[in-house]
Amino acid sequence: MSTTSIADARRIFGRDFLAPEDVARVLGGAAAAGSDAVPHPPALLQAAHARGDVLVFRVASDGVPLTVMRLLERFPETVQPRLLQGVGYQLKDEWTVAQEPFASTATCTPGWSLVHRAPVPATCNLSYGQQETALARYAAEIGLAGRLRRRSAIEIVYDTVLLGRARETRLLEQAWDWSDTPTADGGFVTVGEFGRDGLHILGYSRAVRFGNLGVCPQL
Repeated sequence: MSTTSIADARRIFGRDFLAPEDVARVLGGAAAAGSDAVPHPPALLQAAHARGDVLVFRVASDGVPLTVMRLLERFPETVQPRLLQGVGYQLKDEWTVAQEPFASTATCTPGWSLVHRAPVPATCNLSYGQQETALARYAAEIGLAGRLRRRSAIEIVYDTVLLGRARETRLLEQAWDWSDTPTADGGFVTVGEFGRDGLHILGYSRAVRFGNLGVCPQL
C-alpha cells in the first residue's frame, strides 16, 4: 500500500496531525479538494510517529496568498510583536521581517509533509554548512538518505501557527529551526522559541551556532 487514508493517518498520529479539515477550521474555509489520502504507506507513517514526527497538510491560500505577513495579519497574537517594530536580526534594530521579500511573497507548496517536531540533536550547535553534513548523515542512518530537507521559513511558521491553533500544541517552544530561506543580506531565516509572547522569526549568518539552533527536517 503506497497511500494511507486520512482516518488511518489520524489514528496513527492522534493530536500530532493537521488534516485538511483542521486547516479549513482554522482558516475558516472549505477543506482542500484532492486531499483524501496521505501519499505514504502506513509503515512509513508509523515509523515517523515513533520518532516524534508530526504530519501536516499545507495550503497556499486562504483566499489570498498565505504568506508570513498574511499569517501575522490573521493571527497576530502568535508572533512576537517586536518583529514588526524593527528589532531582531543579529541585534540590528533596523531589521524587521516585513522588509524581507519572502515574507510577503513566499507560500507553502500545497500537500502533505512529515516534519520532525524538534531539531535533530546532531544538527544543533553547528554552523549552517555543518548542519547540512549532519542532516545528510542522520537521513542515511534512519533509511531516508537524500529524502530529508530543511523547511522554508513560511513552512515553519505555517506548521507552528496552524498546529498550535488546531491542537493547542506549542512546537519549537525552547528551540530554533534554521530554514533554507535566505535573508537579503546573505543570512538564513530561523524560527523558534514559541513562548507566551509569540513566535520569534530572526535571521542569522551561516557562521552562527548555539545549542538549541538546529534543523527540524521534513519528508
